[in-house]
Amino acid sequence: MVKKRIIIFLLLLSLTLLLTACGTNNPQRNLLRIAHGGGYLSAALYATDYKTDIQQFRSTSDIAYALLSETLDAGFVETEKIPALAALAGFERLTAVGKVTYPYGATLVLRKGLNLRLLELSGLTIAASSPECALLEAFTADAERLGVDISGVKYVYMAFDAMLPALEAGVAGAAIIKGTYSVVALHEGHSILYQNWEVEPGDECCPTIIDQAALVLLARRNRLDAVKPFVTALTRTQEIAPDQLRRAVAKNTALTFGILQGQPVPEFSPANDELMEILIEGAEHHGDK
Repeated sequence: MVKKRIIIFLLLLSLTLLLTACGTNNPQRNLLRIAHGGGYLSAALYATDYKTDIQQFRSTSDIAYALLSETLDAGFVETEKIPALAALAGFERLTAVGKVTYPYGATLVLRKGLNLRLLELSGLTIAASSPECALLEAFTADAERLGVDISGVKYVYMAFDAMLPALEAGVAGAAIIKGTYSVVALHEGHSILYQNWEVEPGDECCPTIIDQAALVLLARRNRLDAVKPFVTALTRTQEIAPDQLRRAVAKNTALTFGILQGQPVPEFSPANDELMEILIEGAEHHGDK
């Protein structure tokens, strides 16, 4: 009889421990599952002291799929991927809670190994987004103002994400990239001959999207209350000195503080579904052209 009571007691104890481990009081279970793609755009994430389950993915597309499959609670996704994501089943269960912005900037990057000055561009092949791109127009206007002869420059047109590979392949000797690619270009050994951070967006290559939203922090709607303190923590990092944010990036990536010091710091701020509507409508508008 005593033996039977002991067995029953042990069974009840095991059940209690199991329920406790699986219940809502389990801190490990309640940890937010957050994902990011790494790089300098994750500055706010690197600088925050918020404790949760933070994972780095190789691709923000994988982050998007993990959100849809509910294996993540929130994650940073590149803005250009939002329109395609919106077409997938389950997108309505996601909401925008934050964004990372970075100035568009007009940046002329010279391929590593070339030793040219801004006044020596004649005969060079330069990659650009399109003949009407605001970045190219800004460069052309500044070149004229500075007395730089670009009459002998040959332009090849391609997407921004193809430009640095085109430099590596020797397809172009230089490229007019937007600001978000400048740090990567320097890290890969290319040099910058010209930058203008005052470019006004508003065309197809630089759409007006509440500044340049480079990343969107998406969250599952059923985890929104749990995500809000995390968004608050990220927002508070904007009170940190820019060099402290740069050091946080240098500590967590292969980027050096020296490279980061000459470039703007990404800014994190809260967002809502209005941002996603703008991104989706903008993609539909440009797709009709």
